[in-house]
Amino acid sequence: MEPKQAAAWDNVMFRTMIECFQDQVVTVHDIEDRARIIYANEAACRHFGVGLETLLTWCPLDFDPTQDEESLSLFLERHRLTGGTTFETLHRVAGGTEIPVEVTANLFEQEGKTLAVCISRDLRPRREAEARMKELERLQAEREGLDRLARFAQCAPGFMYTVEARADGSLAMTYASSGVEDILGLSVQAVLEDIGHIHSRIVPEDRDRILRHKAISARELLPYEEEYRIHHPVKGERWLEARSVPERRKGGATVWHGFLVDITERRRMEETFRFIAQRSWATDGEAFFSAIAHYLGKTLGVDYVVIDRLIRDSELAETVALYARGEDLPNVCYTLAGTPCENVMGRSLCCFPRRVRTLFPDDLMLQDMGVESYAGVPLWDSAGTAIGLIAVMHGKPMAETESVTALLQLVATRVAAALERDRSERQLKAREQEFRSLVEHSPDTVARYDRDCRRIYANPRLVAEAGVPLSELLGKTPAEFPGGESARAYQAKIRQVFEAGVPEEFELSWKTAQGSDLVSHVRLTPEFGVDGEVMHALAVGRDITEIDAYRRRIHHMAFFDTLTGLPNREMLNKRIRQAMDAASGPGRQFALMMLDLDRFKEINDTLGHGVGDLLLEKAAYRLLGAVRSGDTVARLGGDEFAVLVPDPAGGQELATLAGRMLGAFAEPFLIEGRELFVSASLGIALYPRDCTGIETLFRYADSAMYHAKRQGRNNFQFYSADLTARASERMRIESALRRALGRDELELYFQSQIDMTSGTIVGAEALLRWNRLGHGVMLPCKFIPVAEETGLIVGIGEWVLARACEAAVAWNGRRERPLSVAVNLSTRQFILNDLAGTVRRILDETGCRPEWLELEITESLLLEDSREIRSTLEAFDRMGLSIAIDDFGTGYSALSYLHRFPVKRIKIDRSFVHGVPSDRRKSELVKAMISISQALGLEVLAEGVETPQQAVYLQAHGCRLAQGYLFGVPQPLLAFDALMGEDWSAFS
Repeated sequence: MEPKQAAAWDNVMFRTMIECFQDQVVTVHDIEDRARIIYANEAACRHFGVGLETLLTWCPLDFDPTQDEESLSLFLERHRLTGGTTFETLHRVAGGTEIPVEVTANLFEQEGKTLAVCISRDLRPRREAEARMKELERLQAEREGLDRLARFAQCAPGFMYTVEARADGSLAMTYASSGVEDILGLSVQAVLEDIGHIHSRIVPEDRDRILRHKAISARELLPYEEEYRIHHPVKGERWLEARSVPERRKGGATVWHGFLVDITERRRMEETFRFIAQRSWATDGEAFFSAIAHYLGKTLGVDYVVIDRLIRDSELAETVALYARGEDLPNVCYTLAGTPCENVMGRSLCCFPRRVRTLFPDDLMLQDMGVESYAGVPLWDSAGTAIGLIAVMHGKPMAETESVTALLQLVATRVAAALERDRSERQLKAREQEFRSLVEHSPDTVARYDRDCRRIYANPRLVAEAGVPLSELLGKTPAEFPGGESARAYQAKIRQVFEAGVPEEFELSWKTAQGSDLVSHVRLTPEFGVDGEVMHALAVGRDITEIDAYRRRIHHMAFFDTLTGLPNREMLNKRIRQAMDAASGPGRQFALMMLDLDRFKEINDTLGHGVGDLLLEKAAYRLLGAVRSGDTVARLGGDEFAVLVPDPAGGQELATLAGRMLGAFAEPFLIEGRELFVSASLGIALYPRDCTGIETLFRYADSAMYHAKRQGRNNFQFYSADLTARASERMRIESALRRALGRDELELYFQSQIDMTSGTIVGAEALLRWNRLGHGVMLPCKFIPVAEETGLIVGIGEWVLARACEAAVAWNGRRERPLSVAVNLSTRQFILNDLAGTVRRILDETGCRPEWLELEITESLLLEDSREIRSTLEAFDRMGLSIAIDDFGTGYSALSYLHRFPVKRIKIDRSFVHGVPSDRRKSELVKAMISISQALGLEVLAEGVETPQQAVYLQAHGCRLAQGYLFGVPQPLLAFDALMGEDWSAFS
């Protein structure tokens, strides 16, 4: 076969093979001609939605939105080198849709050209399958998490509980785990029968505070977190930590689910950290030991505390502090043999929780003091030698030995350091001639400086810690080695010793040659010459790196948030005060931004606090990346953050910054393999434009933030004075509304509903009015939103139902044809109580028949389509009540609910009736609504009928019932009674 014939045969075979790929997109590209398509199969035409002639004119720039001229050139060059690859990209097809695809490209040579065969696969089916698999894995993980949570409740430390605040204001514990017996010394049955047993345990000074915070938690549905003290019948005074999350139940009750743990040991440790950080041998001298002994005695509640130093080869012990029931006793020397203190030596600790006098009958001191229990720990110097001990003794058996020994071990290091310091100073004063031998073997660093602050001696410890040869230390000032700000300040302190001739102390933070960070407590002592002048300064340093870490930890706990590492409220207040000082000049200002994550509680409630904490950490990180370098981002608690913006250029810069912060939340958060979409709301207040006080500044920024939430969330708002005015007015309305029922200020008006065919009144809508004292009659639009927000709508709604039913009973007692009364229901009434039970009770109490009562609901309520709402509406239907949809057509209309729910009537909103018959569009809409209702067998009532022309149009198109000013304005009960005799047959 000739070469040309072979090539033709190959082309035919190649095309036949490609056409077999009916479900895969195959294209051939000329690499030399910008990868233009020179061949495509039918699947490619279907994929791109264009014909073959059009497709053969395309190159990747025409259908791949990820490519441009430069990137395409680089892409093709890489393909020439590799001979082909598999990659993912996007295809833009006809209509503009971008489809994710996986492309496998292979290069080959034909007739001197470099061609690429590309097989493209649509990735959407595979990604959908992967998404379904992830969802299955998520559901399985949730099920496993619930199982673990159930097991955790049985073995968790402390105890878990559920507390309910009932509608009558009483508190009751409805669940308690078995841990209550250990934490409170109470049985589970006792706390379930009467929560007062728990309250009686609480220290009176803390009781009012926690009850007050419990009320705030119930009112504002905020997490409840408190630490307080109790009197345990066996363990004495204990610190507890309570954490719980409230939720509102139907009927207005508030329920907290939480846990209670004993944090006495943690509190003791924290207090001890703070105490020892404030005490040192260098500043307090021998009083240091007495202070430690008093602290241990009061904290542990023991009768005696002794701190001893060992003398004469550890055969004798000499007390340096002896605490006895609140007093200091004179120091004594005694023999260790035959005492429990002898057992302490050579051990890490020694404890005799009971009958210690029986175990050591030769110890006369134990007999004289009536000691029943004993615990002690040795004191080790830096070389690992026992130099003393700390022991506590008590006249009763010791209940919590572990906490006692843990506290002793915590203070032992600091006391041992002080005891060793005391010993060193005694030896230095007693044997000055042995100074060099002593310092050569000292665990402390020792250096001597001349009047130029140059180091003329360094002991081996200092050489070892510095990590450099002695020659590099001598002749250098601290500023030259180790160098740094701390070393320069240390050098200035040395100069001060030379000038004043008195000892000084300094804490030097420095780096070794190997880069290790050390903190040394250095005591500087002047050395005088024969002429009385200071000739040298002796520096003795002790490594306190660990103690310094403890102090830093305590400082961080005080001023920074433990979860996110951001400054807390205390640190933010400090920086705000600094910003106030900086903004005291003319034209200077700063801004405070308050930011709150939208619907964060839903994430905590559904996914757990662990996920919530991870979300807060990531949110903090994004905020730090969005602000300027000089701005302060702080976490105030929960999901609330604040940003201090010093000296902004103006409102536009603040708006840009706020937009950048909100934009930081645009991308989803990936937490534990799950994407979470969270937005934020932000409020901005300026100092001193808006206010001049810190608390007011916080309040104004917070007010602006909540205004942003009311504007739909995911936006920012600047503070303005009318926000405070509106908030104050809402508070005044709420306060007055809470007293309105008791003052008999609420009143029902009634507006007639007319059968336009016969001209008779067939019913009335009950409309609420508030005769507010000093303000006249208020319409519902002024106060119902406040009642909805505060939950007052539940009580008000019951009152309206009862009065409306009483009116219906009064009317229908003297009529042959009964009238129905229509009452509007709030969505909150469905959520916050047993609405069906309430309606049934009111019907029974008033004697109102169900067919006399019509309940009006909104479209938005039906769109929720929850099981509870459906159940309530079906209960109404079974009772014989009529259900009407109010303001039909103004909400998110979904006609499917008209047959899913037991609806009897729709009320066409007045906004549609107003344009009839002059507005053709509205007239057609009204006609369509009537037709739909008739097709579904529903009654139709038109609201807001004001003109005869409207009434005639409505009748002509099948609407029989109407309500509006044409037939009468809303009237009080007595006036409406008189109206019922009027005749409206003129409109029939």
